Amino acid sequence: MTYPTLLFSAILLLAAGCSVRTPSSTFAGKYSTTTGQRVILGTGPNNYRGYPDDRVLQFNFQTTTCSFGQVKPPRKAAQEAKQIFAPGIVRVNDTLGIDEAEIPNWEWLQYLLRQEQAGATTAPLLPLSSALPSPNYFSNPFYRYYPVVGISYEQAVAFCRWRSQLVTSSFNQSSVKSVDSLSADYVRFTFRLPTEAEWELAALANRGLPYSTSCTELPLVVNPSAAAYLKKRSGSAIDAKQITADIKQYNQRNPLRSWINYRQIQPYFLQLQSPGYVYQGPPNDYGLYQQLGNAAEMVQERGVTKGGSYLDPLEACTVKARGVYNGPAPHIGFRCVAEVTYPNRK
Repeated sequence: MTYPTLLFSAILLLAAGCSVRTPSSTFAGKYSTTTGQRVILGTGPNNYRGYPDDRVLQFNFQTTTCSFGQVKPPRKAAQEAKQIFAPGIVRVNDTLGIDEAEIPNWEWLQYLLRQEQAGATTAPLLPLSSALPSPNYFSNPFYRYYPVVGISYEQAVAFCRWRSQLVTSSFNQSSVKSVDSLSADYVRFTFRLPTEAEWELAALANRGLPYSTSCTELPLVVNPSAAAYLKKRSGSAIDAKQITADIKQYNQRNPLRSWINYRQIQPYFLQLQSPGYVYQGPPNDYGLYQQLGNAAEMVQERGVTKGGSYLDPLEACTVKARGVYNGPAPHIGFRCVAEVTYPNRK
């Protein structure tokens, strides 16, 4: 199986190729980051007026000697090269592409809404309510770009299958002339869960470093304007004004904090009651966000998760560590890999 240049050339009219800024709860964009389709506005507030996720925590990884984000994130690289990547996919090498971030709640909602449009019953596709970090984790737009969790292995596989069908159909129909399924120019997109080996390759396992870099902590600045945001995220009962003052005092110490979302000792306003924003930086050298920590990720090998989560100790968030999947859980999500083939060419 190979990745023709097509995978990383103009595909669909993707929002991901048109903006350098990463999506957030307040900046979801007009197009899906997993299919390239125009988003469907669902239930609940669509013009969410909360605080932008991408402006809450700022890690300074450019002043260190450690390696981070040497490969530009796909939006910026695609824009500079006048190319648009496959939906949500980052190129790791000539034969592997993988999602830039964990699949977020917003993209799972798009999946449900499209299934509903097609006349399908969506109740079986919903995350398991008893396996969510909080009752409104999936429905509240605050968590729009937090990873979808509380889903089963079978649900994740079904999402990948649906994504494959939609992207394949959309691409072939959007060509200069529509391409039928028997044509030599017909292109098939296959999204699936990564194997454990593929996941580790994307996590830079070849370096032989537990966390793919020697830097597990980086200088951090917390935005005082995000006090109300952090109050909700942490579940704190302290008044937002006091949180603002505490954040300013914290920043004066020039703090170092792990860029990995694991179960770490930290100020009350940074404590996690759920996984966090899927694009929280820094990205690794391939441009992948939150591969370690945050939400543990399902792989093809059943019963196995990779990367560790916000509920785990740091040693469970190494590149080689294995977690256990026993069913839907508040700390387990996923991302996909992509294959692109010309099935009618010999």
